Amino acid sequence: MTTIETPLVSIIVPVYNVASYIDACLASIKQQTYQNIEIIVVEDCSTDDSKQALASHLIDERIKVIQHHENSGLSAARNTGIKSAIGKYMMFVDSDDIIDTRLVAACVDCALTTNAEVVTYGFTPFKDGITETDLPYPASNLAFEATEIDGSYFSLPHFAWLKFIKSSAVRSASLQFPVGLYYEDWPFHWHLGLATNIKYHLPIDFYLYRQRGTSITGSTDKKLLDLFVIHAEVISLVEDYQADEVKKTLANKIKQSHWSILTRIDNDYLAAALAQAKKADKTLRLKGYKSDLTVRNMMISNIVRMPTQVAFLMLQVLRQALDKRARVKGQGMTDSE
Repeated sequence: MTTIETPLVSIIVPVYNVASYIDACLASIKQQTYQNIEIIVVEDCSTDDSKQALASHLIDERIKVIQHHENSGLSAARNTGIKSAIGKYMMFVDSDDIIDTRLVAACVDCALTTNAEVVTYGFTPFKDGITETDLPYPASNLAFEATEIDGSYFSLPHFAWLKFIKSSAVRSASLQFPVGLYYEDWPFHWHLGLATNIKYHLPIDFYLYRQRGTSITGSTDKKLLDLFVIHAEVISLVEDYQADEVKKTLANKIKQSHWSILTRIDNDYLAAALAQAKKADKTLRLKGYKSDLTVRNMMISNIVRMPTQVAFLMLQVLRQALDKRARVKGQGMTDSE
């Protein structure tokens, strides 16, 4: 640390059916080298043994458990944590993930020396089930320099857990997560970026993200349709802030998202997804959003703008081709093992 200030940091941990993971998560938080923290655990009516798993951690007086009376989802749990937080800074940790013990100290140091309202950092994914000794922690001897970021912030991943935030910035902008929708990190990421001026990035993968089979990032079902609602909400934010300079970044992200949705959503929802993509594409064009001319952006835009029946047929052909390529690639990997 290069300063003697030790502001309180609120760490918000939503908990729902993570009995197998909560011990490792809370241990990594409690072992932070920076000690002036409050750990706000929001228990969202788990149906497994999560509440019992929490019990052994409550001897640490920095941990406060807030019990929801009914399961309300990740957004509501985080919003409850925001409302309860009293720290000068706040951050989020998902209860199946792990953080490096130096994360909070590095963020506090950066925020105090630069007056940053937001400090971001990197992450490394790891497969569920690996041993403690195989976890991809960053090197023991770190040498890094924080970098001021402006527009490039919007190109970063949306994850709420990659942000260390000045609490006053959250409160002055009335930042909340949208309840009842998946992909809730999108509007929080964009609203936070639009509402703040000083942002820095730490080029270290301090956050260890556990890859589980139930992760929303691998979803192919109806949940993907929520992305269209989320995109519309973010466009509305950008329009409200008159942030023309970030329109291209948002257009690129939405186009990439359209590609991802339309090439992997279950067949039962493909027609609904195509209709929503057509509507979104029209909105982007009317409001002057232009994306980069990448192969994927151009291909998905051209397909979406075709008559519905032709577009649907083209998507089926594209999906079959991608599926065949994935199977051939998978077979090649198997043969080489």
